[in-house]
Amino acid sequence: QHGPSSCPQFVAGGGGETDLELLHTSEYLHCKLRLARVYFSGFKPVPDTPFENQPAVNPWRQNRLYQADFLLRDYGFTIEDLPFNPSGSLPLEVDPKLAWAQANLSSAPVEINRADLHQLLRIPGIGPRSAKAIIAARRKNTLRNIDDLKAIGVRPARAAAFILLDGSRIPQQI
Repeated sequence: QHGPSSCPQFVAGGGGETDLELLHTSEYLHCKLRLARVYFSGFKPVPDTPFENQPAVNPWRQNRLYQADFLLRDYGFTIEDLPFNPSGSLPLEVDPKLAWAQANLSSAPVEINRADLHQLLRIPGIGPRSAKAIIAARRKNTLRNIDDLKAIGVRPARAAAFILLDGSRIPQQI
């Protein structure tokens, strides 16, 4: 358990740092120092300061940094897995987990009935709780359709493009 003083906060955009640099530091803090949480704030200029003419950061940047940090901390992703552009920024138009899945799972969907926890956590719409629920449910029965997933708390709309159920893509089963 860490108190407020042991939870660092980064201001993104004030000093020209990239998302890659911020998240590399975040990964280090989680993995090596075992800090439970890192906070991000988007830079906003303050009048009468040396940074008053610096542009404010797009609010989506802060959101994407949090999403990527959760992937590093709770989903088994590494810095190398994250979808940085050549300048070291995360895409603002799509969340990092979805961007990763679009690049890696669209042509190779995951079979829900055989995937391990690590593989399940890579699928959009599946978090730690629903991944564990999938593993528990398939010990009893083969998951065959959307209703089976909904019954255990999975959001099939987000996951559909990246999974197979009993060998078939979901759109073919609707």
